[in-house]
Amino acid sequence: MNKLLKLLSILQLTKEQPCTGYLASGIRIGETASLAEHHYTASLNSYFILQRVKKAGGIINEGRVMLMLMVHDLPELFGGDIAAPLNRKYPDLRIYKDKIGERAIEMMSEFLASDEADEFKKLHKELEEFSTDEAVVAKIFDQMDHQFFLEHLNYHSKYNHDKEDYRVSFISNHVSKLTEKIKDEKTKKVMTDFLQEFINNYFNKGFQGFNFLME
Repeated sequence: MNKLLKLLSILQLTKEQPCTGYLASGIRIGETASLAEHHYTASLNSYFILQRVKKAGGIINEGRVMLMLMVHDLPELFGGDIAAPLNRKYPDLRIYKDKIGERAIEMMSEFLASDEADEFKKLHKELEEFSTDEAVVAKIFDQMDHQFFLEHLNYHSKYNHDKEDYRVSFISNHVSKLTEKIKDEKTKKVMTDFLQEFINNYFNKGFQGFNFLME
């Protein structure tokens, strides 16, 4: 138990670690979300959408998806994120990022009992390899939480006014295409509807929360 509490103490760093990938987009460090904030809203978003998946008859382990989202960026505690422009121009860097991720997971696993450590590593491997629908769906929620956050910041009008927005191609060519990897058709249908609704009614609209509350 003592070693486990050491890990819980280390995890408090997620409240301080900024999502550094935003910085290359021009977002100031004081405006970025923390790792803990990103993990929280991505997990919560997944809970509500996956209830719709279950109602539609989709087969998905929502608890595993939420767990993946709560831990998916933990390796960034020990090295931050690689900014998207660098990652896309030099894809070979992914090898080094993955190796840092593996070592970070191994280091944190040392604070767990052997069976707990095995499960933690298995979860990380499943997510990294996209080997299940749960892993693919978790990746979609990960990416879409960033999109909701950028809307919250009014990114288009504040940082990208009158410029070509890279997010248009990113959502269509990267995020939306992830649904093609989902094997369960009913799960795929709900996730596709979720993405299309965002594109049609929320993308580049900025923060609309106050208006929604006043309806």
